[in-house]
Amino acid sequence: MADLEQIRTKITALDQSLLTLLTERRQLSVEVAKSKIENPKAIRDQEREQLLLVKLINKGRELGLDAHYVTQLYHTIIEDSVLSQQAFLQGITNPDIHAQAVRVAFLGNKGSYSNIATHQYFSRYKKQIVEFGCSAFQDIVDTVESGQADYGMLPIENTSSGSINEVYDVLQHTSLSIVGELSIPIDHCILAHPKAKLEQITTLYAHPQPYAQCSLYLRTLANTRVDFVDSSSKAMEVVAGGDDLTVGAIGSKVGGEMYGLQALKTDIANQQQNYTRFIVVSRKPVEVAEQVPARTTFIMSTAQQAGSLVEALLVLREHEINMSKLESRPVQGNPWEEMFYVDVSANVKSSQMQSALAELTRLTRYIKVLGCYPSENVDPTLIPLEALANKAVNKAGAPSLIGTVQEDGALSSRSHKATATVVRVGDVKIGDGGFITFAGPSAVESEQQVIACAGAAKESGAAVLAAGCFKPRSSPYSFQGLGEEGLNYLNAAGKKYKLPTMTEVSSVDQVVTLAAKADILHVRSRHMKNFNLLKELGKSTRPILLERNNMASIDEWLHAADYILAQGNQQVILCEAGVRTLEGKNKITLDLGAISLLRQRTHLPIVVNPGEAVEELSAVAPMAKAAKLLGADGIVLCAHPSPSDASVDADKSLDFKQLQGLMSELY
Repeated sequence: MADLEQIRTKITALDQSLLTLLTERRQLSVEVAKSKIENPKAIRDQEREQLLLVKLINKGRELGLDAHYVTQLYHTIIEDSVLSQQAFLQGITNPDIHAQAVRVAFLGNKGSYSNIATHQYFSRYKKQIVEFGCSAFQDIVDTVESGQADYGMLPIENTSSGSINEVYDVLQHTSLSIVGELSIPIDHCILAHPKAKLEQITTLYAHPQPYAQCSLYLRTLANTRVDFVDSSSKAMEVVAGGDDLTVGAIGSKVGGEMYGLQALKTDIANQQQNYTRFIVVSRKPVEVAEQVPARTTFIMSTAQQAGSLVEALLVLREHEINMSKLESRPVQGNPWEEMFYVDVSANVKSSQMQSALAELTRLTRYIKVLGCYPSENVDPTLIPLEALANKAVNKAGAPSLIGTVQEDGALSSRSHKATATVVRVGDVKIGDGGFITFAGPSAVESEQQVIACAGAAKESGAAVLAAGCFKPRSSPYSFQGLGEEGLNYLNAAGKKYKLPTMTEVSSVDQVVTLAAKADILHVRSRHMKNFNLLKELGKSTRPILLERNNMASIDEWLHAADYILAQGNQQVILCEAGVRTLEGKNKITLDLGAISLLRQRTHLPIVVNPGEAVEELSAVAPMAKAAKLLGADGIVLCAHPSPSDASVDADKSLDFKQLQGLMSELY
């Protein structure tokens, strides 16, 4: 057996070989870009990428590598390939951007989110950065306009707090052009002195934007006051400048480490998927190569009369131009007049965009292009669930069972909406004709357990990680779940394997807490008639999986869904879990016939949870297959690393081998 030093030497040699191979692959990517100069083709070929990843996943499995590992690795490689090709083509199209050093103005100093974004963006172009830290957005623009800096980095919107209005107002009066963009994940933390404890903190320093993005968590800190500063880096500087253990800052973990601060609490944003989009501005516009996906931003002011905005937007539709952003801001000095900021996915040089702009000049009072720039956010290539389950795609799909429509006008009925509702959670679509699987343990028992379940779910082809965190039980002596600790574990496991998460909700006061960390809220059958809970869920923006009570008729079930729909939340998924009968020891029978009846009466997606209605684990597979054949949109499966040791539903839980086997049969 080799000693440790020999093993480490071998690993080092392999790592060096890997780096050499990655460098060679990047060079080949650039060669691909060169081949597209004379024969212009889009940089990305998503269909080829998908086929490549499926082949690599299957080859990796033969070599003992799991699908998630292979997918994560090649998503990074493909992103680098795309960005390398774009950088090369942009360099050919804009020869004057080859300077090795750039001067960049951004908000705050080292460790601020703008500083992190600056280094991430310009590292793509292999630039040395001369930093200009600024205390306000207007200062950034002034620094670039005056020629002291070549570029400015401006945060424009956040997925949690929305648009940054001050930046939009600055853009209204600048001569600068938008020349680039990027989005970065934002992980807000409570940062403090290494010896401090969370319960000691009485004062937090924060920029107003991070404060707004973390408002739900900060409300729970009743005895802590917040003092606003002009940047996150300033907040960290203040805390790092002394030894006061009662003060903290809101900022990133990476930024905190630069100032010698520790993260007392991580992931405190209102939304678990928290991203900030930045734009890069310069005195000179760039030209976007034909092969590179482009975004164009322009501002316009329409006439103050009914239908004028709609008339302008119809121009984009008629020219088949996709609008990704519409923002209004007041025109300074003109009360009640609005300036509209519009982002579209189009190259300003394209014929359809030129034609659209020409028509808009005839319809608007004012119009100005703020910039055309490369769209540099590379979305990961999606892997078909069928590929992960090792089976070919069934192109035919389930037969249509829709014959009639309900006539009562209820919000859940087909008379209200004839087309099927598709609930989207990240990249997962529920109700679009596919068949997806929700899988996970009945309860989160530990961090290691739920991470193992997430890995097994991902590897088998499941689309959603499902687990209970708060587990109300009939006996007060039974395991009640880990509560918020379990919710944090579930959230982390979902992020690790890039799986949306679902967890159970049982009371009104849980809704906000659970919605902040989980993607789907699961109403179990016993709570189907908790109308106060349903109304509160109707105010949430999270999709709701509504399980049928075992004593409820289909009418009662749909009326329960209407309680949610009537409050505004149109993302309801129906879940059949069995009805009360005289059969079996549990006296509950899975009502698969309800699938065809519901297809006639409602536009909502329908999934099946056989766990409550089967007496033997061996019955889960045939029930799941039958549900798919009858046209259900998905199945809920309970899985555990060691079912015999499960704290909840041990007799209803599949082990990982059984889960993989069932998924292979289903797909």
